[in-house]
Amino acid sequence: MMKRIFCLIAVFMIALSAVTAAAYKDQINRDGHILENAEIALGGLMVGTTRAQVEAIYGAPTERTEPRMSPALDEMMDEYTYGTSFKIIFVKDTVMYLNTNAHNGIATPAGVTVGDPADKIMQTYGKPWRDTKYEDGKENFVYRDKYDIAIVFRTEHGKITYIGIVGSE
Repeated sequence: MMKRIFCLIAVFMIALSAVTAAAYKDQINRDGHILENAEIALGGLMVGTTRAQVEAIYGAPTERTEPRMSPALDEMMDEYTYGTSFKIIFVKDTVMYLNTNAHNGIATPAGVTVGDPADKIMQTYGKPWRDTKYEDGKENFVYRDKYDIAIVFRTEHGKITYIGIVGSE
């Protein structure tokens, strides 16, 4: 009887694992490539760039949100949008997050842009720190530097659809 119970539990665990794996695959590669700080930039901007530096490069934003308190960071934050697809979030007066989701000329220092083929990511940066594959065919590649600043590439149908930089993941 105990043997049957253990066998039933084993079958249940295998089935549960298969269902979980079918939903998505999230692989954290602790030995993935660690990027240099200067490689994690977008449109010439990186985490820590000041508001004055952003405005010197890009001018006034197309749109700006009102400053508000960030509950997670307990600091004031606001967002600049350039065009419709390049967003920069400031905490205090420094860049903490930035992203683009359109082929708009905004690129990483290595020249990777939205619209490029998905295989360009690993050709350029090597093995990611985290690779998440979703059931719907979308995939995220996450790289980081030694300070845990991360750059995220989202792909869909073999193309890069989003590039974002996160000050702390």
